[in-house]
Amino acid sequence: MMAIKPKLCWRRPLLVFVLLCFVLSSGWPLDLDGSAAAQERDILTYLNSIPGMEATELQNAPSGYRYFALNYQQPVDHYRDDDDDDDAQDGVFTQRMVLLHRDASEPIVMVTHGYNLSISPGRVSLTRLLNANQLRVEHRYFGPSTPQPRDWDYLTIRQAAADHHRIIQAIRPFYSGKWVTNGASKGGMTAMYHRRFYPNDVDGTVADVAPHSAGRLDRRYVAFQKQVGNAECRRDLKLYQREALNRRDAMTARIQEFADRYNLTFSMPGGLDRVLDLTIGELYFQFWQYGRLEYCALIPTIDADDDAIFDFMVDWGPLYFASDIGIQRFEPYFYQAITQLGYPRLLTEHLEDLLLYDPNDYSAYVLEWPEQDFDRRAMRDVGYWTARKSRNIILTYGEIDPWSAAAFPLPDSAERSTKKFLLAGGNHGTNVSRLAPDDQAEAFAMLEEWTGVTPSLALLQEPQISADTPIDLELELGPERPINR
Repeated sequence: MMAIKPKLCWRRPLLVFVLLCFVLSSGWPLDLDGSAAAQERDILTYLNSIPGMEATELQNAPSGYRYFALNYQQPVDHYRDDDDDDDAQDGVFTQRMVLLHRDASEPIVMVTHGYNLSISPGRVSLTRLLNANQLRVEHRYFGPSTPQPRDWDYLTIRQAAADHHRIIQAIRPFYSGKWVTNGASKGGMTAMYHRRFYPNDVDGTVADVAPHSAGRLDRRYVAFQKQVGNAECRRDLKLYQREALNRRDAMTARIQEFADRYNLTFSMPGGLDRVLDLTIGELYFQFWQYGRLEYCALIPTIDADDDAIFDFMVDWGPLYFASDIGIQRFEPYFYQAITQLGYPRLLTEHLEDLLLYDPNDYSAYVLEWPEQDFDRRAMRDVGYWTARKSRNIILTYGEIDPWSAAAFPLPDSAERSTKKFLLAGGNHGTNVSRLAPDDQAEAFAMLEEWTGVTPSLALLQEPQISADTPIDLELELGPERPINR
């Protein structure tokens, strides 16, 4: 047996001391034996050993999984100076998560969905394709993951990225498998922002239908809306919108009946006339966002009765978002759109003689207009990083989804393992599992390179124990528009 050199022996205490300092400073649970020893511990015991973490095991997990609800204490301001005595900056909040644990040696998909996280054991398609562990994280300032008092200054992409970085630091030591972040729409945007600030936290990112807007009222969306689909369908939609607005009294009366039936209230300034204008004004965008080309046949003609006109508005317009509960639930998103993320300009020029209120006025969706100006540097910085420095990223977009007008500027690069896929006829429900066969094979090869696991479409056929609603998973579970009624 080869003798150990004395020179190495006397250095070991110093090495252990350096490693100990690194672990303590990083916030990881202390485990000097490494991930192998961590994996010998019970996952629930490990989770509850993380400072600030509270984990509860739940029932009804999918076969082969254990299922946990997690609450993790986070700083409101990750960049606070510890020597600053300003009480306004000295706060924490509890971030809500759901973990499906299968095997510590298998990949884990960290899902950055979660406007208002549903505590269910539903698995997104990427988790099922890889037969992976899954960690779903609620966005900061949504649902109970909200600081009190709610200081909007700390709702930024950098603060949210630090949330996810800190979560990964805390949980990753238990897992020897690879990590992939995944999100759809705002969830995909969130995954990209996390990678911008912490590019080495995970082994890859799959962002589905994630827009990268260029400021407030981005006009690229108007150009897209003018040519999407076919001319006949675009014409029929515009005629429908005008007809609905021409029947203003009948439509506002039905909105009130709808509100009474479902215990909704609409208290925004401008009343039901404004609710109607916002809903009809955005309906054209949402029809292409959530619909399919064959749904053009469902558009009511101008001689349809009032009930048919209203029912189509409920099915395809954002009526819920104009309600008091809708504004309360999604105000943080609209706040971010106004201050950093940007948002689309709707195609409304054909309606201007009939509108009483501007559907492009986002002040309807926030209780108070933000004091700060739009931060143009934020999206420019993320776009530059995406185009020049990003690695191990898959983006998917739908051909008829208006959000595709503002796709992230990701190059197709074998060297960097980056690729942007477009699904012909696809909408806002596009993801890797729905790509055309050749594109899907390429995406699957990239996933296998990142994770060491071969994705399997057969695993998608396994029944879900339960599933989140489409609005919670941002259409991960289906491409159709969630029906409001």
